[in-house]
Amino acid sequence: MLDKKILRLLMKLFASFLFLWWIIFEINWTEVWSYLQKITLWQIFIYILLYIGGMMISSYKWQRLAAHKNIKLPFGDFFSSYYTATFINNFMPSFVGGDAFKSYRIGSMAQNRYKEAASSVIMDRLTGLWGAMILAIIFAAVNFAEISGNKILLSVVGAVFSAIVFWFAVLEIFRKRRIKTSIEKMDKFLNMAINEVNRYNGKSNELWRAVFVSFVFNFIGLAGANYVLFWSLGIQIGFLDFLSVIFLISIVSSVPITINNIGIKEWAYITFFGFFGAGSAGVISVAIINRTIQMLLSFFALPIYLREKRKKKSI
Repeated sequence: MLDKKILRLLMKLFASFLFLWWIIFEINWTEVWSYLQKITLWQIFIYILLYIGGMMISSYKWQRLAAHKNIKLPFGDFFSSYYTATFINNFMPSFVGGDAFKSYRIGSMAQNRYKEAASSVIMDRLTGLWGAMILAIIFAAVNFAEISGNKILLSVVGAVFSAIVFWFAVLEIFRKRRIKTSIEKMDKFLNMAINEVNRYNGKSNELWRAVFVSFVFNFIGLAGANYVLFWSLGIQIGFLDFLSVIFLISIVSSVPITINNIGIKEWAYITFFGFFGAGSAGVISVAIINRTIQMLLSFFALPIYLREKRKKKSI
């Protein structure tokens, strides 16, 4: 019988293969090449500035969340850990996750406070997701005249809205009571998770501060960086239409059914931007440039990863 981790990996590989198979036969690759030739070095430089800026904002948010757990380290430690985690996620997603690396590295720097570090990493992820969900709902509402004309898009927005309402309803309902089901382990996990969220959302309102910082990240590191690529390639799409789907794409791409969101991210770009008339060749060109630059940038974190790996072996 296959190990559960291997089985999950094989399922993700199969899902990535299915998405990529669809993309390969859907796209006019001659047209893609013509789009890729349009971008210039200075436009790539602007994209990199926005992408790195977004990463710095996320690192700052993580630093604040960690400080709430009494882990007080320099910003540089959080940024280098965050940066190295992107390398791990890009090149070694099947062996060790970037989040696990972040928890271990910051935990070890904070005198072996691994539980607190893991908590800050989880909350960083969670507030980032909430930030994207709230922005997706806001811009869908602002652009409702366009969104309402597409049943698929409207259904996705409705699902996101239902999810965020459910999240906050559960947190509010079980703020002062415990979840009780027939499964003891599930009860323990859910109650622990809710209690942890409530601790961040105490008198300091650190939870909502983190969600606000996530808004800033999403506008700069996600929407801003992507819009630069659309502009660079000459792809025509209204800015409000763009904002109506870019946050939805980040949410859909985060669903862990493929390896490092390979395939599902590209599919989401083609599908969601296609609702507003953006051609598949141009949109997939944006996705390719996006992924390529991010992978190349993350590779510079290799020395940090190797140094941490040697430290771990010597312990």
